[in-house]
Amino acid sequence: MTDIINFINQNQKTALILAGILLLWFFIWNIYLSYSLLKIKQKSRSFFAGKDAKDLEEIIYKQIEKSGEIDKNIKKIFDENKKIRKNAEKCVQKVGVVRFNPFGDMGGNQSFAIALLDNFLSGVIILSLYSRDGVKIYSKQIVNGKSEYKLSEEEQEAIKIASSK
Repeated sequence: MTDIINFINQNQKTALILAGILLLWFFIWNIYLSYSLLKIKQKSRSFFAGKDAKDLEEIIYKQIEKSGEIDKNIKKIFDENKKIRKNAEKCVQKVGVVRFNPFGDMGGNQSFAIALLDNFLSGVIILSLYSRDGVKIYSKQIVNGKSEYKLSEEEQEAIKIASSK
């Protein structure tokens, strides 16, 4: 220990310069660390801004709870979507219309056959026959593109048009 003290006494200028450099280096290092800490505090303030949480662990826990709720809501949406799709298959999705003249040269194409079918080609066909005496309307049930009743050419054509859509 006395050797070090003797060395410092003999080289006071050099020791003082080295101590000054070391002090300056610690001062600059302190400024850098203070600046880094300030940036981290600013980022954490913006991260925690508007939050009720006191620490990061609490925020993470709340986010996990919210993601669980979101998962439940997404599952509900998918279930409702399945129900809607299943119901939509039974709605009228395919329509075919054929206008025709049932009496040859008399009158115009004022009679019609309209097929209203669901996704499974089931539904109803409505036939309207127009004449000078009045209008007659008939309907026939269609199941899988077929009817238990005999269909006219126009009714078959309306089903064909509807089923091609």
